[in-house]
Amino acid sequence: MHKVRSILVLFFLSLMHPGVAHAQWVQTNGPYGGMVISFAFSGSNLFAGTGVGGVFLSTNNGTSWTATGLKRAWVCALAVSPNGAGGTNLFAGTEGGVFLSTNNGTSWTATGLTNRDVIAFAVSGTNLFAGTWGGGVWRRPAVVRDDH
Repeated sequence: MHKVRSILVLFFLSLMHPGVAHAQWVQTNGPYGGMVISFAFSGSNLFAGTGVGGVFLSTNNGTSWTATGLKRAWVCALAVSPNGAGGTNLFAGTEGGVFLSTNNGTSWTATGLTNRDVIAFAVSGTNLFAGTWGGGVWRRPAVVRDDH
């Protein structure tokens, strides 16, 4: 009993000790596209989907951000998958459907799922699932080669 009490006392004292390190939040420099709604990593690239501002890219852990080719869009969901050719696909779920970039956001193409508010993604194996606002769940191949 004495051993248990000693352990509990040490535990509570360690919580109150000012030398105990706690994780700290540090605000990054942007992005400047409004509220950030979604994130995706691809290697060292961090993509942020924003409300109204589109997709932004940081290559230095959020120190700086640049706008990608998808601008003026409400981007609720982002997903990354391999493209089968050694590169990656970046999918953006917007109020107008799903868009695909095979070049880290420089250019985007519509994927055929349009006129749907896409609010969530999940990648499972070779499948990409898109959750929509009031339109159910849609599925397509997540592996899309550059020559799509």
